Order: sequence, then structure tokens, then C-alpha cells
Amino acid sequence: MGIFSAEIAVGRDREGPFEPVTALVDTGASYSMLPARLLRKLEVKPNREREFTLADGRKQRLPIGNVRVRIGLEEDYSPVIFGPDERFLLGAVTLQIFGLIADTTHHKLIPAPELTL
Repeated sequence: MGIFSAEIAVGRDREGPFEPVTALVDTGASYSMLPARLLRKLEVKPNREREFTLADGRKQRLPIGNVRVRIGLEEDYSPVIFGPDERFLLGAVTLQIFGLIADTTHHKLIPAPELTL
């Protein structure tokens, strides 16, 4: 696993408004997580819940919604967990949506190798 920070922006939809955030790129996290308070401010609504295993092994059901994510010049929707305050994680699902991988040696996001069907 490797962890480093990346500058992204999130919004409810294409029209925004977008909120810039610094998120930890956590290659061990499946889903991205943002503070529930921020998501409520952006008027993002949860549309489902899922049970997750936390880093300490506990299981917890958490709400999930879809946000518009901007990484560099690209934007797309991604599922995000409504998390605790100050929890900004960029997980593997969002990276896959954007076709990115984490370069943990150089601490940056890079395009994923070409995918085949």
C-alpha cells in the first residue's frame, strides 16, 4: 500500500459548485470517502448503504452517494462514502473511473496502462 495526497474538486453535479479538497490517495481503500458534512453542504444525497470493514477490522454500515469529481481537467461521477469529518480519501474505484493509478514512488497519479476487453 502507498498513501500520498492529491488535489481534487467535488460537486453535486456538472454545474457545481465545486469544492477543492486535498484527498489522501489510499491504494488500500476501495471507495472514496468525504466528510458527510461537506457532502450535505454540496446537497449530495445518499442513495444506498453498504457494509465496510474498517482498518481496525470492525464492520460498519455507511451511506454512499454519487458526486462529480474533478481531477486535473477531467470530470466524472463517482460513488463516495459519507464519512467522518476530516476524512478525505481517494480510493481505487474513483481511480479506475478516471483511468488512473497511484505512482507511490513519485507520489502522483498517472494514466493506467492500456486496458483490453
